[in-house]
Amino acid sequence: MRASLPSERAKIVGMLRRAIAFSCLLAALMPAVAIAAPQDDLSLALRFRPRLLFDRKERWRPLDVDAFLAEGGHQVCPPVASGPCAPFTSVAQLTPAAAYLDMRGNGPPDPPGSPSVIYAHVVRKGARIAIDYWWFLRYNAYSLDRHESDWEGVTAIVNRAATRVLDVHFAAHADVWRYDAGVPRIVANRVKVYVANGDHAAYPKPCTHLCRQTDPTLPEAHYGGQVSWSGNSAAGCRRRCVRLLPIDANGAPASWDAWDGRWGAPTSQAFAPPRTPAFQPRYRDPFAAEHSRRHHFLIG
Repeated sequence: MRASLPSERAKIVGMLRRAIAFSCLLAALMPAVAIAAPQDDLSLALRFRPRLLFDRKERWRPLDVDAFLAEGGHQVCPPVASGPCAPFTSVAQLTPAAAYLDMRGNGPPDPPGSPSVIYAHVVRKGARIAIDYWWFLRYNAYSLDRHESDWEGVTAIVNRAATRVLDVHFAAHADVWRYDAGVPRIVANRVKVYVANGDHAAYPKPCTHLCRQTDPTLPEAHYGGQVSWSGNSAAGCRRRCVRLLPIDANGAPASWDAWDGRWGAPTSQAFAPPRTPAFQPRYRDPFAAEHSRRHHFLIG
């Protein structure tokens, strides 16, 4: 038995050498196969960005939040009646002690040349990707629903390969709505979104007469879609019209999106200013939505 060990080892070594040589030969003969890199979140958000269509009477547009905060004149405030407000000068002031931001002016127009930006939060789950879009406007004004600031948006659910849209969820007032296939119009993987005048709720079709909310018991401002957002075109966007919501190295909300406060002075209990996106239900579960069976919208 001892005499046979060297020959057995030689056989094993020979077999291993032949297997390695055969593997190398196969590798040389096989055509090269490109390994797909993970989809870049910002590239995804740019490619599937919605086509925003505003009513002709709409006064405001989606804003670059950092540019908005840098305008000057805003105040950072503790809870009501617990102390004075202070001039806002830095995002570092947005701590748990800050209950709300009191914005400059009472619904002033956007300054000329204000950069128009929408934000995105990308979440992967199984065979689907949620591209959760958010846009910020400086004021909300429809009927009695008047308050500083407005955060609105839609969520595009796409397949894992990021080649087609599976679903679109439209944020409208207190709910997020999913419509049956064929109701939203999707062109080249970009959904058309009609934004209601003043309150900025999102709808899949236009309305210019006797408009209703998705829950049709309540009236709504017009969402005619006569005015196209500057970021709809490649020239108007130039890859700068979409940004990712700020996150830290661990993927957690960061900067102003990590602040659990109100974006506006609380002037009405019924119509409170919005909270930061990261503290809203749609951000926490972008795959969730109410199913709307409403297929038809009045078009004046």
